[in-house]
Amino acid sequence: MRKIHLILVFISIFLFLESCKDDTSHNGVKRRNVPVAKFELPFNNAAAQRGESFRVEVKINELDKVKSLKVFTKDSIIFEGKPTKANYLFEVNTEKWSVGTNQLSLEARTIDNKVKRDNRIVKILADVYPKEYRAEVIEAYPHNTSSYTQGLEFDGEQLYEGTGSQGNTGISMVAKVDYKSGKIQEKKTLEQDYFGEGITILNDQLFQLTWQENTCFVYDKNTLEKQKEFSYNGEGWGLCNDGEFLIMSDGSERIYFRDPSNFGLDRVIEVYSNEGPIKLLNELEYINGKIFANVYQSDYIVVIDPETGIVEKRIDASLIALDYRKTGEVLNGIAYKRSTKQLFITGKNWPNLLEIGLVE
Repeated sequence: MRKIHLILVFISIFLFLESCKDDTSHNGVKRRNVPVAKFELPFNNAAAQRGESFRVEVKINELDKVKSLKVFTKDSIIFEGKPTKANYLFEVNTEKWSVGTNQLSLEARTIDNKVKRDNRIVKILADVYPKEYRAEVIEAYPHNTSSYTQGLEFDGEQLYEGTGSQGNTGISMVAKVDYKSGKIQEKKTLEQDYFGEGITILNDQLFQLTWQENTCFVYDKNTLEKQKEFSYNGEGWGLCNDGEFLIMSDGSERIYFRDPSNFGLDRVIEVYSNEGPIKLLNELEYINGKIFANVYQSDYIVVIDPETGIVEKRIDASLIALDYRKTGEVLNGIAYKRSTKQLFITGKNWPNLLEIGLVE
């Protein structure tokens, strides 16, 4: 049986009159102070593992002044109605909660219809441990060392790569690459003001994020001619797709699912392991129903359930990356060749594109 972990949560509602004397407004008309509902909770951003329970305590002062009380989360109502006693204690189970940020809310309405609302955050950690794998090199291919890799993806037999740079170097680009020789076959260079980031191909279109320029460029995948562009808020890091939605990272623990027709936001997940949020999610690849993500400035790739955000696997590539990290450049770039079920990785300015296998 799972041990129940209790987090004490104290929610207090105090209804009071601030003063016995009348208050005078700017026009000289006197008015009485009205009861005010005050919500107090002595913690925020508490954490619990999904499936564990915590206690919510509600204390009410001046019970006769409270018309209705509601304690709730996004998906469930803990209590709703007219309180009949001054103290309530609820045990809340998190088994059906989403991992990541959850909100505990309170709403109190006084007899004169004044409403007080407040919220507190509870972080829910994954209730599974990620399965550990080690990456081993099967074969090494040449890779252009001037390519500061930000996006990597196969479309059939063709490898596409997106790189980032800014200023006078002008090396931000999208390119078709011969993966066996490492030679750039065709490329489209971005203007110097844009720092290229993740790429993905969907419906014969190639999408490319930019880092801090709030712009997604859309190209014809065959000609690399730009067709249009979209705007978005925040930073752009990694990009992949599930055949329906574009899937985007921004360097945080959040992953965004976007409509490819207008880049509109459909939903957001937060990526959590049993230890907490996985931040700095970078280059992405969608493989067999799961999201593979580089964790920036690390030698790890995490495998994420796109429905829940739970990290199911963790791939250690530190032995591979050790030689390449001597130059200070990091692992970044995941590509899956579906026709042959080959998995490839590379890094920023690495001299090799590596086919890898996973060992438990």
